[in-house]
Amino acid sequence: MNPLKNPIAEQSRQWLIQSLLDLMSKKEYSEITVTEIAEHAQLSRRTFYRIFNSKEELLEQYFLTISNEYVSCFDKSTSYSLKEIIDIFFTFCEKHIDFLRLLQKNHLLYYLLEQFNLILPVIHDMVRGDQGIYQTPLEKKIALLASAGALWNILSEWLQMEERPAPEGISEIILTAIERNKKGRSSP
Repeated sequence: MNPLKNPIAEQSRQWLIQSLLDLMSKKEYSEITVTEIAEHAQLSRRTFYRIFNSKEELLEQYFLTISNEYVSCFDKSTSYSLKEIIDIFFTFCEKHIDFLRLLQKNHLLYYLLEQFNLILPVIHDMVRGDQGIYQTPLEKKIALLASAGALWNILSEWLQMEERPAPEGISEIILTAIERNKKGRSSP
């Protein structure tokens, strides 16, 4: 059954996702069972298995939903500066900070990097198109992976900060660091 075509199944899917997130705030992801997820959502295990094959698939589906939401933050007809791209990324992450912190707490943040690696080429093609920046597909892939890895590491640190900079502030820090690195000096 495709839950997206059945409103009741879609509602159950949403309840199961929320149930997992609620449980992840109370205990380790690795200790959460399908039975607990279903019971917490006030649904049966049978309903769970009609929609998902495993709790991992449930989490993957939620990642897909969030990834699609992130991609929709970009407009194909707009040319974005690096600052705007970073602002959008961290604004989006701030919107989902509770979920991201749950992932970090449960040592699952790497799932985000895997998903980000999949959608970054799509976003790049949307906002940059084929501008002839890269000479080979491998060069493009390596550049995008480097960008994803850098943002992921900064995000990981940012999530742990008690007084973290606003998205615009973190993008300024990143851009300043890039400029200083290009110039090979440490002062403005």
